[in-house]
Amino acid sequence: MKKNEQGKEVPPVLVKTWYELIKNGPDNETRNHAQKMLLGAFGSHQELEKYLKKHGLV
Repeated sequence: MKKNEQGKEVPPVLVKTWYELIKNGPDNETRNHAQKMLLGAFGSHQELEKYLKKHGLV
């Protein structure tokens, strides 16, 4: 997983928000943007899945 400029992980609340928008966003544009943000933060679906499990978000 990529870390931000301070070397910290993406906050779980932000990841949860993006994840919820992918599942329940009001339109395709919102869902696509949330997916782009998540993949940009994690680099791959596998890294995202590990993070979601680690933080109990799935």
